[in-house]
Amino acid sequence: MVVRSISSGMSSLDAHGQARRYARILVRKTLGYCADREVDQLKRMRTYLLDLADSRPHVKQAQNWRLAAVMLDRQGVLFNRHYQHALQESMDMELNAALPEPVDIPTGQLEKGDEELNGMSLTLIDIAEVERILLLDRVSQRFNSHYETQLDPLILRLKVLFGSDSLVSQYNPFRPLVFVRAFMDAWEKSGFDEQATEDVMLALDPLHSMDLAPLYADLTATLSQAGITPQSKASASLPVATAAPDSSHAPLSSPGELAPSTPSSYADLDPESHRSGWGDLVASGRSMASQARQFLRKVGFSASRAADLHEQHTQPAFHAADPDLMGYLGQLQARRGSTALPSFVQGQDIGQQNVLRQLRQRDEVRGAPELDRGTVDTLAEVFDFVFAEQAIPMQMKVVIGRLQIPVLKAAMIDRDFFLSSDHPARKLVDSLALASIAWAPERGEQDPLYVRIETTVKRILTEFEDDLTLFSELLMEFSEFLFETEQQAQRQIEPAVAREQTDEALDLAFRHADDVISERIASLSPDRPLASFLAPFLTGPWCQVMAHTWLQVGADNNQWEHELKMLDHLIWSTQAKINAEERRQLVHVLPELVRHLNAGLDSIDWTGEERARFTKRLIATHTLAIRMTKIGQADSVSGVLESNSSHAALKVLDQRRERSLAGQADEFDVMAQTYNRGAWFDHVNEAGKQHRCRLSWISPMRTRMLFTNRDGFDAFVRSEREVASMLRLGRLRVIDQSPMVTRALDRIMGSPEARQVA
Repeated sequence: MVVRSISSGMSSLDAHGQARRYARILVRKTLGYCADREVDQLKRMRTYLLDLADSRPHVKQAQNWRLAAVMLDRQGVLFNRHYQHALQESMDMELNAALPEPVDIPTGQLEKGDEELNGMSLTLIDIAEVERILLLDRVSQRFNSHYETQLDPLILRLKVLFGSDSLVSQYNPFRPLVFVRAFMDAWEKSGFDEQATEDVMLALDPLHSMDLAPLYADLTATLSQAGITPQSKASASLPVATAAPDSSHAPLSSPGELAPSTPSSYADLDPESHRSGWGDLVASGRSMASQARQFLRKVGFSASRAADLHEQHTQPAFHAADPDLMGYLGQLQARRGSTALPSFVQGQDIGQQNVLRQLRQRDEVRGAPELDRGTVDTLAEVFDFVFAEQAIPMQMKVVIGRLQIPVLKAAMIDRDFFLSSDHPARKLVDSLALASIAWAPERGEQDPLYVRIETTVKRILTEFEDDLTLFSELLMEFSEFLFETEQQAQRQIEPAVAREQTDEALDLAFRHADDVISERIASLSPDRPLASFLAPFLTGPWCQVMAHTWLQVGADNNQWEHELKMLDHLIWSTQAKINAEERRQLVHVLPELVRHLNAGLDSIDWTGEERARFTKRLIATHTLAIRMTKIGQADSVSGVLESNSSHAALKVLDQRRERSLAGQADEFDVMAQTYNRGAWFDHVNEAGKQHRCRLSWISPMRTRMLFTNRDGFDAFVRSEREVASMLRLGRLRVIDQSPMVTRALDRIMGSPEARQVA
């Protein structure tokens, strides 16, 4: 590793940028460390939660811990995906706070602003956020104490790296609070039970979570190897090393192995750029796609561009768009209607044809600077991708296609269109394209969504000249429209959601009752087995009674304990009593037991001949238990029938419990586990007809997934396993909802030719 010191004359901006690059190295190492251990972390956490639930805590707390263990087992892939994302966001937030972008503000003004913020900060946080902060602080204190020895050496080096004593202790991107907060965010974003959040967080413990000690040691060693030590603080200098693209979570062996950072100006990207024009590329026989890829590389586009931009203090310096070309594009935009179209697109629908591809051959474009020609080429490829997207209905492609000229103007005014997903024109195109997949052609052009998209496009065509704020304003209005539509749909599905929540809770209660009954039966000794006639009763009617009781008693642990006590008494009452003391106990227990049985069976309306036969058989059994030391059968035929019924009932119980356990998951099960509320699908129903639907709601246990149309109608419910089966059979196909422009640019850069050139 080659390391050299920066001279004392190094600018503060250079030192700041160097510090951020080292910090990004530590972030990548942290993400890689956690990714390698995410499966083990969930396994340890699930085991600990089940141990806590078995330690006889408050019944509601035990229920929450068991639910959390089940969800982390079944939805581990989903949780880990959210955890990695939340961890990166949390570290980025802390890093930006510890190393804020330099802003040239007078000292007095900055201090005044800080004082004003300090006076207002508490009033700007609602009570829920305060409780969240306190909970995170309470949990993270355990980890702070546990890792204090490993954290101290790292903090000393971070102080040198960041050049600040106070900010490191408050905004250390790698302190335990960051990991605890990411865990909470992942739990909440995974759609698990919000009411269990506090109990789950309070269960977090450094001894039963991912071991952070090796990570802290590795981060400390990385900074030491780079020459960043507590003694280097006096020199006020940092070693020079180049930053790698922030696109991988793989640990880095040393900062010296990183690739050069992105140049800060367009001229720096290609010293020969002023002599090599796009016409040379065309002359060499390269396709427009090749030209687009070359253009994106020239302007600094890469997979990690979003992260790189945060580390740049100056954006690449691009020349302003050619005035003559901008004037020509303004004329094209102003010519609305087929009779006013330019001659090269006469007789064609501007929305159905890629006008930019044809525009590239016009003299007005051919004579423009290469940067402008490259913008045309690349945007033509982007709209090719939009027109080829099968999820967008053809009529919507026509409407969105009319934005080609104004979006080209916007991309030439602000070249950041290809580099930042926050570009206003790019965000509007992405939003319109995403929303258009929810429109069904059979709704017609009077549908509110179609009308709103068409109105938005018309306003761009008629009002846009050179002010990009119009795109931002229209995006805000369109987002508000989508939000109102979503609220209406949610109100429509509320009754169905309430029913499904109740049914899922009842299913969970039934599974719990099955487990309890199975455990009680398995714990019986061979010499005092379960009475044959009792097995069908326990696995049938009485299982219902216990499930409903579990739902009703809620947090009242005493009531549930009484229910378990009555179950034990019922089983014990049907066994032979071998001495006088047991028979006296039976006589004492029977009155309360009979009252409890009758009340429970009445609550589920179990009446009729079946109940009468069971009651008669139970009375006969109790009578024999009191009078004799061995339980007998009414006759041999009845005994055989009861034995067969007992075996059948226990077999059904085992089958129910096996179905409730997670089986071996294949790729389709994993896919079903990752879907979140709001995802869109193409669904083929039993009649073979295809229609588009949205995943509008997911139950806490993900046993119920509610699909509807855009307005919340045509609802149907499937379990996660049924969704996996539909995916397996091709009856359900997810629609990619990632930003359209980003996907188009990735496709341009991801082609085999692009990879070969790179």
